[in-house]
Amino acid sequence: MYLPPKDKNNIITEHGFSGLPEYYPTPKGIEDMLFYIQRNQNTNTIVYQINRNSFGEINNSDPINVFWKQYNDNGKEKQLNYIQRKLAYGYEFQDINIEVTQIQIVAYPQYKIYITKKDFGIYKALSKINNIWAELLNVYVFANESGAFPVVKYIELYGQEVDSKLPCYEKIIVD
Repeated sequence: MYLPPKDKNNIITEHGFSGLPEYYPTPKGIEDMLFYIQRNQNTNTIVYQINRNSFGEINNSDPINVFWKQYNDNGKEKQLNYIQRKLAYGYEFQDINIEVTQIQIVAYPQYKIYITKKDFGIYKALSKINNIWAELLNVYVFANESGAFPVVKYIELYGQEVDSKLPCYEKIIVD
């Protein structure tokens, strides 16, 4: 299989070199959804959603609700278990200011995501995709499952550039 050359940070940014299967579902009808993660194991999807307080603002003590959308079980929603929260899909956060919260997914803490409030109380997940500020829309993770624990081989980031509103993509090879 052809793999395009990697840069010094092990990043492939060639457009159209996507591993995300076209038949994977896109979560619909989830209010306040920021982004979602899909994996090569199956179509079940991890959803990241704003957790609002009683005033309709982001909950400062627990800003994100993370859960499974289980497409192999009629789209049923299920909370992450302890191991999934602590070692894979959970998050850590830090308030930057009243309008911005920084989060990192525990499995990949070097990638920073910024939750920002836009007009009309709508929140967006912003990050750098291919070194351009973008709204993060979804992530695809490809892992080898042949051993005792899955080993991530690459991560794909999909989004929309903040300024141009054009789609953007980045593939990160994990060694």
